[in-house]
Amino acid sequence: MPYDRQARFAGETKYPFRKMLRLALNAITGFSYLPLQLATYFGFVSAGLAALAIPLVIVLRIAGVHAFEGQATTLLAVLFLGGVQLISLGILGEYVGRIYDEVKGRPLYILDDPTPADDAGRGAGTRFE
Repeated sequence: MPYDRQARFAGETKYPFRKMLRLALNAITGFSYLPLQLATYFGFVSAGLAALAIPLVIVLRIAGVHAFEGQATTLLAVLFLGGVQLISLGILGEYVGRIYDEVKGRPLYILDDPTPADDAGRGAGTRFE
């Protein structure tokens, strides 16, 4: 919905930057699942990179390349398990976000043109044609 804001009546805002930042973060996290979904996406990316790198390291070891002696397997294991944890955390976050939406008690939809109940006892907003 377009909104034209009037110019400020007097001076500059006295609202500190820290409070504005907190307000912005509350606005982002209060009405969006995106931060929760980012954890899932990062988890899939990191676990996918690890899954792609594991065969590469195995082939390089078999080929006799000594660039990856011991740290590669440890790093890949940590990357893969960290990715799996992020995926799990993102899934749990999605559930918590949906529970939070349900607890708010907001209506599932808003009627644009409600009609009053008629003689047949149908509820407001229902139309049978």
